[in-house]
Amino acid sequence: MPALAKAFSETVGEEDAFFALGKAAIDTLTAWNLHTGTESIATSVAVHYGQALLAAGRRLDRPWDAYVFEFLAEAAPAEMQVEALKKALDKLEDDFGSWQTPWGEINRFQRINNSISPAFSDAEESLPVPFNSSQWGSLAAYGSRSYPNTKRWYGNVGNSFVAAVEFGDRVVAKSLLAGGQSGDPASPHFNDQAERYVQGDFKPVHYYLEDVLEHAQESYQPGSRKR
Repeated sequence: MPALAKAFSETVGEEDAFFALGKAAIDTLTAWNLHTGTESIATSVAVHYGQALLAAGRRLDRPWDAYVFEFLAEAAPAEMQVEALKKALDKLEDDFGSWQTPWGEINRFQRINNSISPAFSDAEESLPVPFNSSQWGSLAAYGSRSYPNTKRWYGNVGNSFVAAVEFGDRVVAKSLLAGGQSGDPASPHFNDQAERYVQGDFKPVHYYLEDVLEHAQESYQPGSRKR
């Protein structure tokens, strides 16, 4: 962000047609606390800018051992950085009607079928996700992108299962799945963890027999269940 702000101040004057829009975006980024979240406009701008700069930066000669973001901050010409910002803001305007679109309006969780290559649709129900890709240093990691038939981005890679375990006199554990444990769209457990997942609200793991029996929804002998 400091490199972009410097590049903007050096190359875009007040008489430039891009000045007012660019300065508003720069001000949003420089005031940002660097936390990703569903209400964060800066996250939306930063991610779109980062993608545009990465794409442009591929034509630069980067040493094999150079960390890409540090390299781009130092080696990307000011004009390239400003052009990447323009492309980011144009993309947000084209896809969502405003560059000031909160991240949660873009970044979504959706599970409507159990295909290995799932289909996504802007017309179907989805949930806002505050997380971000590990590419940008986020944990929980949630990689999302748009699809040929969507403007919104839907998660397709990342921490689909998360667990935290405390070992002591008694094991205590919590976990989360992306969506639910069932692969059957007709099952109540197909998507019943989705709300918990996007909120980071872990569920308890019933590890001991007494806990399993207390919370069991059904008990049966193998082979005795009616089909």
